[in-house]
Order: sequence, then structure tokens, then C-alpha cells
Amino acid sequence: MIIERKEYLNKLITWKDKQLIKIVTGVRRCGKSVLLKMYQDYLKNNGVKESQIVTINFEDLDYEELTNYK
Repeated sequence: MIIERKEYLNKLITWKDKQLIKIVTGVRRCGKSVLLKMYQDYLKNNGVKESQIVTINFEDLDYEELTNYK
């Protein structure tokens, strides 16, 4: 079951195009990734090309080299 986080999504949308880094924090499994997926969907539906969106899941072994500080 996906819980829509409209308030948080609207906050991200409000800050779109602002020259600030947006940070989403929370305890494990609270919906951070789902919120960011919803934001990506919003961006795609509003003219942002998929190639302009970078997504990195640090738990995915394809990105394992990014977790090594060396």
C-alpha cells in the first residue's frame, strides 16, 4: 500500500528550480524513496526528460563502487 505524501510532495514542488540542495531525511522505511519516485513522476509529467533525472540506489550492487571512499 502506497501512502500519498501530498504535503511533502508539494513542498518539493514549491522548491523546484530554487538553487538550494533538497534533502529528504527520515527513519528507515518511512517512505523517502516513494516520495522521491512521486517527485520524479511529477517532473516527467511536467516537461522534464527522463535523461535529466539521476537516480542512485546505494543498496543496489550496481553502485557498490560509489560506497567505497577510496
